[in-house]
Amino acid sequence: MKLIQKSIYMLLMLVIGVMATGCSDDNKSGLSLNGETYITALNMGGYDAEIDNKGKSVKVGVPFDFDASTMTLQSITLSAGATADIAVGERVDCNVPRNIRVTNGDVYTDYTLTVSHDNVEFDTFMLNGKYSGTIDNSARTILVFVPLDANVSAMTVSYSVTEGAEVTPAANSVVDFSRPVVFKAKYRTAEIDYTVTVVKDDMSQAPKAFIGFESSIDKLGNEAKAAAEWMMANVPNSTYVCLQDVLSGTVKLGDFKMIWCHFDWLDWPGLMWDTRDIFNDYYIKGGNILASRDGARYINDVWRITLDQQSPNNMYGGDTADTLTEDLGFVVSGHEQHEIYANLPVLDGKITMVSAGCSNTNRTLQWGIDWDPYFGESGWEQKTGAKALASDNAGDPNRVTIAEIASREVLKGYQSGVVLTVGTPAYEWHQATGVNAYRPVIEQFTKNAINYLCK
Repeated sequence: MKLIQKSIYMLLMLVIGVMATGCSDDNKSGLSLNGETYITALNMGGYDAEIDNKGKSVKVGVPFDFDASTMTLQSITLSAGATADIAVGERVDCNVPRNIRVTNGDVYTDYTLTVSHDNVEFDTFMLNGKYSGTIDNSARTILVFVPLDANVSAMTVSYSVTEGAEVTPAANSVVDFSRPVVFKAKYRTAEIDYTVTVVKDDMSQAPKAFIGFESSIDKLGNEAKAAAEWMMANVPNSTYVCLQDVLSGTVKLGDFKMIWCHFDWLDWPGLMWDTRDIFNDYYIKGGNILASRDGARYINDVWRITLDQQSPNNMYGGDTADTLTEDLGFVVSGHEQHEIYANLPVLDGKITMVSAGCSNTNRTLQWGIDWDPYFGESGWEQKTGAKALASDNAGDPNRVTIAEIASREVLKGYQSGVVLTVGTPAYEWHQATGVNAYRPVIEQFTKNAINYLCK
């Protein structure tokens, strides 16, 4: 037993000796790991930087109209013994971020140098605590729609703006908006004027969304872009929503009274297939949808809106744009009194939307209600749950170009929303050539449809 204990003791002493030797060898490796690698001060082009040694960032603020394309490093202060891969006197294009590596012995740290111009931007703007403004920070304009009976001569202002900015008129001021009002915003060297215009309009103030396949409106195809830009500029309380944000949960469709899906014809099916359950849930729980152009395709087994889960069975066009030789519209005979046609010029039962001489892609999504399996209007209504509101340009009653799917109990305890489908080729916002004399008709029709869905 004593022999075993002695052997164990000797083995432990051997291990401890090896470990001690190992530590001693590391210390003699020649690596210098004790130096600090901080930037403690930096001046770029005469402007001192704000340094975050935890976040490894170097931020330089410059005047609003300063040219940052060529800035000279005036000075840089580092930890004792440290060096940087940028030298005093070096010129840098500060319109793009620049990496700075600080080295001390065998240790280094990477910082990111960025230059930002003094600026002021409005994030939100509201009147009387309920009328939201549409803000264009590029054009420096804010547009607010209010009801026809609103007293615009005395409205209380509230807003959120760049932190630290001073704005006049001040928040909570009572302002006369009978004419456009200039709000002066100042932050450091930035002094910017925003023009706020208040428009009396009969549009609903309910929250609305335009749904798009791209991250921003400017990236949309021409047709969807034209429609979205109009909505943001002319419809109160409107928001552009990209499908990626719907899919990620960043945006909740339930926050909107109605959504407008006006898609370019090549968008099928894209991300919509991944968000199909979200849109179906929105519809089931009372969400209202304006499905125009290729938006009408999704009322099938994607959104599961029509009873037979089928979309319009007669789809064509959209490949190229041709110049119209005659005006283009649709026939509404028998449906003239529907709210979506209020204040629209109806001539011999027809509404015209595009002038001859304009370009048009003839993108059509209509129902052939006399075809299998419908064999007529009653069969089509029974199988789809839809009601015809318009026929084609020629007035063929068997070609339904605009339809309504009324609210119904889809699941026990859930009353669905209302869906309008618009598949007439006359409903086209973008014309590459020509001047459309009927553009106001398109706009009024869309306002009517949006108001109808916001009831």
